Amino acid sequence: MEIKSYNLLNVGVGGQGVIRASQILSYAALLENYKVRTAEIHGMAQRGGSVASYLRFGTEVEGPLIPRGKTNTILAFEASEAVRIFNYAGPETVFLISEKIIIPPMIHQMGMDYPNISEISAFLKNISKNIFFIDGIKIATDLGNLRTMNVVMLGALLGLNVLPLRKETLEKAILRYLPQKLHEVNSRAFALGIETGRKLGGN
Repeated sequence: MEIKSYNLLNVGVGGQGVIRASQILSYAALLENYKVRTAEIHGMAQRGGSVASYLRFGTEVEGPLIPRGKTNTILAFEASEAVRIFNYAGPETVFLISEKIIIPPMIHQMGMDYPNISEISAFLKNISKNIFFIDGIKIATDLGNLRTMNVVMLGALLGLNVLPLRKETLEKAILRYLPQKLHEVNSRAFALGIETGRKLGGN
């Protein structure tokens, strides 16, 4: 299926593999002969600060920045980051969100309140009906490698049947960025992610 323009926004905090996930998706889109444009915002990424990676691909894509309200999919590796960029979403935007909340140290120091999962879900449901949560960290931990969490999330996104890329292409792109010794566990993470995404989407 030919895609004129698909807009995807990956968000999270430093160290979660947000940028790597965008690199994988970009490479997969290139393998399928799409134009690809990317942009990143990661001020204090190494200290757990916010990270956002914009990805656009398709046959008629030009600039890298996603127009506000026009994101097809938001992949949030940390739950509260999905709220931070809500204005990029519209009524049809699909949110796939890791249930993990990482509270910045400053919040603790200042004694401020921070949203919980229920509050985040309620807020986002005012924007889109397509809100999905996944315990990607538990799945990755059960596999014995926490660093596979971003691959689990990519698999779940594919399993939801909202990502216009082929399974074989995406898996090839994932393995390209990994040493051979990590291929097996990440292939399993990808498969479990797909299975989880299918269940979330009722497929």
